Amino acid sequence: MRRRTLAVLTIAVLLAAVPTAAQAKGASAATISGGGSGGLPGGPITLKGDGEPGSGTDLANLADQAGVFTLLFEDGSGGELEAVPTGRRGPRYTITWTFPNGQGTDDTVRQSVWPYAAGGPLTYMASGQPVLESRTKGGWYRASDSLRQNLISLGLPERQPLAAPAPAPAAPAPEPAAPAPAVWPRVAAGLGLLLLLTVGGALLLRRRSSPGTATAR
Repeated sequence: MRRRTLAVLTIAVLLAAVPTAAQAKGASAATISGGGSGGLPGGPITLKGDGEPGSGTDLANLADQAGVFTLLFEDGSGGELEAVPTGRRGPRYTITWTFPNGQGTDDTVRQSVWPYAAGGPLTYMASGQPVLESRTKGGWYRASDSLRQNLISLGLPERQPLAAPAPAPAAPAPEPAAPAPAVWPRVAAGLGLLLLLTVGGALLLRRRSSPGTATAR
């Protein structure tokens, strides 16, 4: 009886120690590659271990910084970008995440990363990738600078973030137009001059038309 009880307890402990797809959503490995022509100087970088969210391991921290769980499932914590980001991105790297699916095989999910992008690191995960009996939600994610610093500590080139383009200078405001000269003073002056000419002409005609004074002899 004691042996049977011990065997049952052993099986229960073993079952509790084996995570299922429903229980475990963390990655077991991540491989960083890419970065342009020739790839990484030392070759791809691989992390292994417990990638469960909140476990505090290097693998879990990298997944959290890259927004993996935000882009992986529909019940992610949010924070993904609603539109394709603009601006310079710099070299692109690829992180290939490995997830044990509980069936003796692994699912792999690929995520693009731009660590030096202007405005902060960017990541992108394509939607529809099979993982843990589901499919990735996918999308764009703006990470904090801690992702760039972490990737540099893992072996990426030490580079500063790209500077955002300077805003175009505002066009100078047009100078105010000079006020148009008033018209009525000119009209009044013209009428006055016309009146003077009319009066002067009338007086001249009157003097010429009147008889001259006779001279006494």
